[in-house]
Amino acid sequence: MQKYYTKPRSIILFDESIRSRYTKNNYNSHLNQFIRFLGITSPDKLLLIPQNDLQQLLEDYLLELKQSINPNSVPSKFQGIRHFCIMNQINVNWTIIQKMFPQKQKMPQLRSYTSDEIACMLNCIKNLRDKALIHFLASTGARIGIFDHKLTVKHMMNMPDSCIAVKLYAGDVEEYWSFLTPQASKALNAYHMYRRRTGEIFTEDAPVFAIKNRIPKQLGWNGTRSAIYRIVSKSNITRHKQNLRYDVQIDHGFRKRFNTILKLDNSVNYNIAEKLMGHKNGLDGVYLTPTIDEMFKEFRKIIYKLEIPKNTGMNSQNSTSRVQS
Repeated sequence: MQKYYTKPRSIILFDESIRSRYTKNNYNSHLNQFIRFLGITSPDKLLLIPQNDLQQLLEDYLLELKQSINPNSVPSKFQGIRHFCIMNQINVNWTIIQKMFPQKQKMPQLRSYTSDEIACMLNCIKNLRDKALIHFLASTGARIGIFDHKLTVKHMMNMPDSCIAVKLYAGDVEEYWSFLTPQASKALNAYHMYRRRTGEIFTEDAPVFAIKNRIPKQLGWNGTRSAIYRIVSKSNITRHKQNLRYDVQIDHGFRKRFNTILKLDNSVNYNIAEKLMGHKNGLDGVYLTPTIDEMFKEFRKIIYKLEIPKNTGMNSQNSTSRVQS
């Protein structure tokens, strides 16, 4: 029976073979960058290029990237292209490509955001959504990839001590529970109350973080990262650049802080700490299935360390340098 597709079959095979939306976005970005380099209009046109010509074009693209981006980033730029070729049975000698990858450079020593830096961010924020967003990331240590998965009001529940539990990656094999401190819970509740006051019909399917619209849509990965970048830039937090990279990652700095606080507290059960990070942790990740109450019991031990000081010596007006990315 004849099939009718809304887009080329080569692209359907590419998209349908990638499970994670975050990975799909990255792979599409890599593929589209190569398409622009070639000056063609669609990835589907790659199927028309003779094998030897395509091999040479990939090598030329690699040589171009080696001159323009961080050496450590070059291999990742070929992941989406390679996946497209595999799914469409395009023969490329990837061994030659890999042998041409540049030698990796030593990464700068990465650090997390400090509590004072996060306080400085919060002092610069005027809208309730972004304030709740920063508190949310600082309290959960979640990857911002969660914002490309469904995250709605029904994925939250109230906990003791004025805390909130949040189910991340709901319905996915990566699903796990995280928690908001009383401070973060208060910020999120204030944001949700504002949305109600402005006329939004707030159901269990309402997104936890929304893009302003007639019918609110969930804030996605790109929107979240843009918001963080805007906030960090405005706060004038100093980040040091080395080999085109900064010592604090624009989004992962929250997760690194959460992990550091969690792992340095010896009273927290290590295996549950891994669960709170969303890590599999070997066999314990499979066989250890703590209840939400057992996980919250461990989270409570670090609440006072996760909460952000309201008064800080940092001042966005006297910081020494602006952040760049």
